[in-house]
Parts: sequence; structure tokens; C-alpha cells
Amino acid sequence: MKRRNFIKKSGQALLAVSSISITGALVSSCQTDDNNDPFDDGYYGDGYYDDGYYDDGYYDDGYYDDGYYDDGYYDDGYYDDGYYGDAGVIRDTLQDGTWIVASYIDSGVDETSDYNGYEVDFNTGNQVTATNGTNTNNGTWIVDSNGFDMALNFTGSPFDEFNGDWDIISVLPNRIELRDISGGGSGTDILVLEKL
Repeated sequence: MKRRNFIKKSGQALLAVSSISITGALVSSCQTDDNNDPFDDGYYGDGYYDDGYYDDGYYDDGYYDDGYYDDGYYDDGYYDDGYYGDAGVIRDTLQDGTWIVASYIDSGVDETSDYNGYEVDFNTGNQVTATNGTNTNNGTWIVDSNGFDMALNFTGSPFDEFNGDWDIISVLPNRIELRDISGGGSGTDILVLEKL
């Protein structure tokens, strides 16, 4: 009986000591250790956010600050030179003055010289006239309601070469650029008109 009580009390003592040891280990592991804080000197403190990707990289002096948005595609290129101006502005621009064919590239072939000496007048009622004083080509012109496309339809050579639908690429007060990509994708025509 005494031996049994001794073994029983020894087991209880051992169990109590084990419980205290485990509890102490758990409490110790939950305490704050400044040297192991992942926010102080790792990913957030002096790494990815402070001196890397955000502070002096992608956002501060790269893509957004002096690249694509600030001085590239949007600020001085495709959008600022009139592409998205309304159709009324484009029509008014075309009717304001006389134009010449400054450049015509037909699927990579420069055919501008075919139009030397011609002056083009875009008139009200969607009428257009191209003449060099000897030969005159009459036709019609239409700018769609969105200001994205322009249709030309001339009778007579050489301006019947321009018959069809053109994408409006650029519109400036003194310059208009049109582009036509063939249906089969075999070539691209670029027509540039400039005001006299």
C-alpha cells in the first residue's frame, strides 16, 4: 500500500512538473522579440516597401512618374493630337481651307508624286473637289458620328485611289492622317493631308 501511494504521488509530481514546463515554453514563445519582428527590418521595414518596389522603383520614378503616362503615350502622342475630338471639330477642320496630299503610302510604296499640284476642297453638303487646274476629280466625304472613320468616294483618277473607309489617326488644325488596312491584312495605306 505504501509503495502504491509512493508511485501515485511520484506520478502526480512528474505530471505537475511537465505541465509547468510546457506552459512556460508556450508563454515564452508568445512574447514579443524585437529582433525577430518581421515588420521591423524585413519585408516591410527596409525591404520591399521602403526602398524597393514602391519608394524608388516602379511607382516613384518609373512607369507612372516619368514614363508611359507622364511624357509618353498619353501626354504628347496619340490622344493629345485630336484623335478623340468630336466629329463636328473634324468636319470643321476639313472645311476650313484648302488641302494638299502631303504623303500617300500605298502598302509601303510612296505614290505621293501622283498628287503633286492638286488642291483639295472639302465643302459643305459632303462634297469634295480635287483639282490641279487641268484635271478635276469630284466626290463625297463623310466623317462618322464618333469621329473615328472617314469615307471618301471620288470619280476619276488619280483620287479614286482613295475611295473607301479610312481610320482617322490624327487631326491637327493643319494636318490630318488617315489609315486603311486592307481586308486581307496584306497591306496598309497611309494618307496625310496638310493645309495650304
